[in-house]
Amino acid sequence: MQKYLNVKILDLEDPVKSFNVQESTIYSVEADPIRDEADEIVEFWHQENPDLDVTAKTLAIRLRRASQHLERAVRTNLAANGVDEYWEIEVLMSLLRAPGYRRSAGDLTRESWVTSGAITNRVGRMERRGWVTREVDPNDRRQVLVTLTAEGLQRAHHVVATKNESEKRLFSDLDRAFLERVTTDLRTLLAAMESPASDGPD
Repeated sequence: MQKYLNVKILDLEDPVKSFNVQESTIYSVEADPIRDEADEIVEFWHQENPDLDVTAKTLAIRLRRASQHLERAVRTNLAANGVDEYWEIEVLMSLLRAPGYRRSAGDLTRESWVTSGAITNRVGRMERRGWVTREVDPNDRRQVLVTLTAEGLQRAHHVVATKNESEKRLFSDLDRAFLERVTTDLRTLLAAMESPASDGPD
């Protein structure tokens, strides 16, 4: 089954047209009063090759830039409160969601999509700051358990509150219905990206 993102774009012939990955008109932006760097990049590639479908490139550019804006806003607000790296936010929030505020280092590695060595270094830094403790799993001595300390728990709750406020401020000028529609579309996008290919080998 083919799925299309329900994102609205503008083109010259139809001011509101559904985003269709097979029939891209995303480079027709001359009538759009709101232009960004993605428009300029897309127009360049369309001029170089009018037959090139730039739909995926345009979507990737905008997703990446939106992510950068969001991360910058959160980092700016949290830096003044002792949280220096974005990965610290991710680890704190992961432990806050876990039963007993505890996860294995292996679980953190899988959640973070980084190497085990990177997680070891990150947890070590947080341990030195007094936010977490490490101990060997008594049921599996090959595993290391990472647990929030009282100070780490307080820091995690502060991170959640500050992060939520940063996100609300960043999206405050956008209509709620629009935000809900984009959220639904991104859920569809992530489900397609993160699920195994349905036509893969048995």
